[in-house]
Amino acid sequence: MKKMRLGLMTVALLSGCSTDPETLQSANDTYQKSDVSLPSFTPLASGGVNLPKQDATYELPNINLQKGANVDIRPPSTPLAIIKDSLTQFDGERALIVYSDKQASLYNLQQIQRLLKEENINSTINGEILTTDWHNTGRVDDKANTEIQYQVEQVSARDASALAVSIKQMRRDGIIFTPSVAEKQRYTSSRLNRFVSELTNAYHAQQQDLNNAAVGPFQSGLITDTNGRTALGMNASFEQAWVKLASALPKVGFDIKSETIGRGQRELKYSPLDKEDWLRLGVNEPEIEKGTYFMQISAIGKQSAVVITDEENKALSGEQAQGIYQALSTLLAQ
Repeated sequence: MKKMRLGLMTVALLSGCSTDPETLQSANDTYQKSDVSLPSFTPLASGGVNLPKQDATYELPNINLQKGANVDIRPPSTPLAIIKDSLTQFDGERALIVYSDKQASLYNLQQIQRLLKEENINSTINGEILTTDWHNTGRVDDKANTEIQYQVEQVSARDASALAVSIKQMRRDGIIFTPSVAEKQRYTSSRLNRFVSELTNAYHAQQQDLNNAAVGPFQSGLITDTNGRTALGMNASFEQAWVKLASALPKVGFDIKSETIGRGQRELKYSPLDKEDWLRLGVNEPEIEKGTYFMQISAIGKQSAVVITDEENKALSGEQAQGIYQALSTLLAQ
């Protein structure tokens, strides 16, 4: 008998854990069976006794109720303020998050396009708007063949930036339909939260890699990058190159003023060194004007390259590039 009861309990438990989308969207409450008629009653047999007549004041009407549409019981999603000091909102059409402009180097359309590509979802960027191709919603509680197209907009104003996710189109079994406000909130909010959380996690992982990166010596040399500019090619990963250059650049006159690790960029301030300092590095003093410069690292696997440009985005070339990059190469090999 105990085994039979245990079997019945197991069947009941498994039936409650169904993965059928219809089951996940609808409640199994008795109130939804409203198409069942109200009960009717027949008079009692009097047995020859005169009974008082029934008062119709409180008599229930014998009518048939129409069953309404199924209620979607899935809880609504809301945009989460995952970014530090950020604000979120759903305005009826879009889920958006507002954050400081300093964080725009991490949370931007290019980074989102990279995330989508990792999910095998193609997208195009036109100005400040990213549009995805049709793709499955990826939710287990959706009906089969439910597809969606998102639009992601990046807005900048004063010292703040914002990302806004909206639904461009939805379709089921190839038929386009207009989502309700609740559906718009559910899909846009969950997608925005996913974008922001994945970018945040990737940033923290990158910071951890930088902290754990080996900063030993590595080889480097002059190369020409894909844009035809003179660059310093390095036999090192992005993390290794980023950490090592932070200590090497000041030794050749470039103080670091600001940096954006998400884009591999640093703003530099150049002040010429003494002639003796250049001789100790094994190069002649390059003729570079004092002022602001920028550094950009690009990497593929365990190989990376760095390019230094001036305020007009012109890369160092000729004797300037040769002197600076050779001096850096000497320091990176130490």
